[in-house]
Amino acid sequence: MTDPALLRLPDELTPEQAARPALIGAHTITYGALVAQVDEMCGKLQSLGAVRGDRVAIWMSKGTHYAASILSALHAGCAYVPLDAKQPAARVHTILADAEPVAVFTDRARLADLTDRPLPDSVRTVIVAGPEDESADAHPRAHGRALIQSWTASASAATPAPGVAADPDDLAAILYTSGSTGTPKGVKISYRNLANFIGWARTELDVGPCDVFANHASFNFDLSTFDLFTALSAGAAVWIVPDAAARDVNALVAGLREHAVTVWYSVPSILHLLTASGALTRDCAKSLRYVLFAGEVFPIAQLRALAAVLPESCALYNLYGPTETNVCTYYRVGAPDLDRTEPVPIGTPINGASVAVLDEDDRPVAEPGAVGELVVSGDCVTPGYWRRESEPAALDHRQGRHRTGDLVNAEDGQLVYRGRKDRMVKLSGYRVELGEIEAAALRHRDIAAAAAITVGEGAATRLALYYTLRPGAPAPSLLAIKRHCALHLPPYMVPHLATRLEDLPRNGNGKTDYRRLGREDGAGAEPEPIPTSRSRS
Repeated sequence: MTDPALLRLPDELTPEQAARPALIGAHTITYGALVAQVDEMCGKLQSLGAVRGDRVAIWMSKGTHYAASILSALHAGCAYVPLDAKQPAARVHTILADAEPVAVFTDRARLADLTDRPLPDSVRTVIVAGPEDESADAHPRAHGRALIQSWTASASAATPAPGVAADPDDLAAILYTSGSTGTPKGVKISYRNLANFIGWARTELDVGPCDVFANHASFNFDLSTFDLFTALSAGAAVWIVPDAAARDVNALVAGLREHAVTVWYSVPSILHLLTASGALTRDCAKSLRYVLFAGEVFPIAQLRALAAVLPESCALYNLYGPTETNVCTYYRVGAPDLDRTEPVPIGTPINGASVAVLDEDDRPVAEPGAVGELVVSGDCVTPGYWRRESEPAALDHRQGRHRTGDLVNAEDGQLVYRGRKDRMVKLSGYRVELGEIEAAALRHRDIAAAAAITVGEGAATRLALYYTLRPGAPAPSLLAIKRHCALHLPPYMVPHLATRLEDLPRNGNGKTDYRRLGREDGAGAEPEPIPTSRSRS
């Protein structure tokens, strides 16, 4: 099913539908009120000349305004470009320059950082969400070619407009991920891609207007597409978990209870945090009907602990897929799986996806159970990367195929994840390109060379930076390195550890030998840890 309507609010509502809660949190918005907001913002965007295929960027704290901004962009035929609230301003401006949006939705907390430098000429308006009585932007003001105006003023001046019909191959979103050159790159997501996934979810899961979905993931994380679009297409409510509560076990459990959440989808590390803290009990989990996890391996002992507090009727799912495919395989966890000694499989393809396991010669693996690279094809595969048509992967994407870089094998008809082929890693569910961390560290005036690796396993995984100094330069403290990296990277990419070396280890080709890093003899000499190098970020 690749119907673009799955990403849209219904054009007409019955009185009963209009009165149902759509978005809940600090403020609850009914379906009727949400449709009215989206129609108004659609009219605002169209009055500025926005047309099908334009981009609309969103940089604000998670909340109902964020979700309404996404839906407004889609309603106007535009692709939404979601940015995490914690993204540093420099990275946001890099993304804006690349995406060239026609409009930017933001909030007062980020307005100063957004407007402290010129915006791309493409930006015609900046819409500021927040209470009207706290907004200094009730009266429009110019910033370069853009007009800054409050959400309320923009909506009141707009003529509500009907939505723009979308084709399956139209662009629905651009999700920016970590880039190996130090520059974020945007993954293009089409209506076909999202509708294929949401259509599968609606078929696989028995959800409807009585359900409440917890939207834990950031809106710039592909997990969020399940929460928002599956819920709204089914007439369910979405509890938008605020940024401040994302790792607050007491706040998460309070929300589960208060909103009687029935569907939860997040990375395993968050679910482990809830069970390990003792906050998630059988009583507060009693409303859950579905718990889904993705983004990283769920250690089997931690999965058992989660299953022990869930209702017996609650279905557990392991979902798998890189951003370039969203979810492409799934596995429903059964009671016998909890007796395994290793993590559960990633399963079988969803509808609209096909998979192949290829060897180093790009041929299907010959022996049963042999390990190879997982290659995905079908409606789930995205069109590629924004303005990067010359990249090696672009040809594959034009043919509807994506090489995941993940190693898998088949056991009893189920795919089992066996690790990464390259240096891209998953940390707390986020995809991290270690090269981008290195590029950020090299911007420090005292660092001459840098190499990043991960140390530890599972929830204990940490980012470790190894570096050398420029001649005569003083050694920066760990805190100084963290603060420097935080200017260029989101929080989940800031190194936890840093070690100064005389020289980085090299292999026979003169390239950095990452395999030797982290060993006691990594550089041919004892690595010198800087003070407090074991502190957490």
